[in-house]
Amino acid sequence: MIEVKNLEKTWRRGRSRVGLHPTSFTVPDGQIVGILGDNGAGKTTLLRSMAGLLHPNAGAALFDGKPAVKQYERISYITGEGSYYPNLTVGEYGAFLEDLHPAFDPKRYYEFLQFFQLPADVRITRLSTGQKARVELAAGFAKRVDYYLMDEPFLGKDVFTRKDFIKLMSAVLHGQETILITTHYLDDIEHFLDRAIVLHQGKIADDFMMEELQQQGQTLVDRMAKTCGWDPQRYLQFGEEEG
Repeated sequence: MIEVKNLEKTWRRGRSRVGLHPTSFTVPDGQIVGILGDNGAGKTTLLRSMAGLLHPNAGAALFDGKPAVKQYERISYITGEGSYYPNLTVGEYGAFLEDLHPAFDPKRYYEFLQFFQLPADVRITRLSTGQKARVELAAGFAKRVDYYLMDEPFLGKDVFTRKDFIKLMSAVLHGQETILITTHYLDDIEHFLDRAIVLHQGKIADDFMMEELQQQGQTLVDRMAKTCGWDPQRYLQFGEEEG
């Protein structure tokens, strides 16, 4: 189980404090949770603080009662920005991770490479942005862990690759893994999630089960628009303001 207890990571911007304000929630084992929100809502700050990549101002994120830094082998952090070493070949990067992470499965890594049609002998620096993102996904899910923290994993991927990977995730997961995922591709993940936590201005603005959303006949976009105060007719004011 994940327990986030008054986790805070803010910094000063002018007279205001921005980032992640004190946040608390729990996630039971096996749940797939979307950490959603508009740009600057605090999504990446939340995941990085949970993973121990940022030092929070206050609070804690616990995985079965322990912080991420004390159980590295049980957590995989996947980011669309990439955590690879660009001068390594795709195959060398896999060998590096096999030595580094006790839960890394090289066979599974190469299965992902084959699925994504990624050549093992090419240096990562020579790959396209989308191919680099696929390497990151292959490396992240080649770790057979209990917790996956995924920050914009579909960055730079075309619609077909995104859909293929979601199907692939569904196929390789056993149901016991817990996943937290941030993404702006709401339509792609709507039927993959069990739950959504919506951040707005650094705070939790909404937290609901997807089953509840479906019963109400709403979509993720509808619910988030209402939560974040987005007005779909606001563009109509543009001409009035110009006049």
